[in-house]
Amino acid sequence: MIKNTVLIFSILLLSVLLVGSAYIFKNKDICCKYELCKQLTTICIEDTDEEEEEGEVLSEKGERIYLEGVKSGDILSVDDVIIGRAPGSWFFEGSFPVRIFDQEGDEIAALFAVTEEDWMQEGYIPFTLELRSNLIDLDEESIVVFQFEKDNPSGLDENADYAKITLTLKPKEKAETVSFKVFFPNNKMSDMMDCTVVFPVVREVPYTVAVGRASLEELFEGIAETESKDGYFTNIPEGVKIQSLSIEDGVAEVELSKELEEGVGGSCMVTSIRAQITETLKQFPTVDTVIISIDGSTEDILQP
Repeated sequence: MIKNTVLIFSILLLSVLLVGSAYIFKNKDICCKYELCKQLTTICIEDTDEEEEEGEVLSEKGERIYLEGVKSGDILSVDDVIIGRAPGSWFFEGSFPVRIFDQEGDEIAALFAVTEEDWMQEGYIPFTLELRSNLIDLDEESIVVFQFEKDNPSGLDENADYAKITLTLKPKEKAETVSFKVFFPNNKMSDMMDCTVVFPVVREVPYTVAVGRASLEELFEGIAETESKDGYFTNIPEGVKIQSLSIEDGVAEVELSKELEEGVGGSCMVTSIRAQITETLKQFPTVDTVIISIDGSTEDILQP
């Protein structure tokens, strides 16, 4: 009897010492096996948090969706791609819906997570979700809720399920651009009696400090189809290249390739070409005068 009591007491003492050691040294493997230790520390709860940090999203009915490298509170940008895994039962015809809501609960986007694998199988199926800028109405960085929804073609409540995750979403960054004018003759705006008359068309290109060169390059590209319908045309031959361009003390000196003179005839056409180039450069406040040269020569060029 005494031996049994001592044995029981020894077992209890060892258990207490084991739990106490696990608590003191935060040994999860031991501590989380004992209810007393789990109540005395938070390390077992932290295990669950670590799983969520790895991208686990729990649905209303207890199913899991896994997102690679994405966890609650992360910041994503429009045009990013979310990669994850979802149960095969969530797919129909290889996709399932994903809706995005703002903090007021208003829907700002309706997307689809899609898979290229056989979705009619058990287990988890990989998917991609493209955050397409043309489908997401977002003007500024916002906290949003992604709602991953089990595809439910039957419409029955018992087949419905969804999982939510809160993220911060940034709108697509707009590329910095610069605008300027290029000049063309127009047979709908002018009777073409004065060959020096040209009209501006606004062009927008990626930002550059060399706006003078960029404006000439746009001029030499010619007119767009819509501009042609509006009566614009160009007298500048195709293939003209800028050899050099310098602007100093109000004078722009532009050297162009020999293509500028190819096929050019008639005083009106020559006058119009000069007007197109000159007016395009003179739009800039640093330019008062334009000198045009071809292969280093300013004389005997652009002759009728």
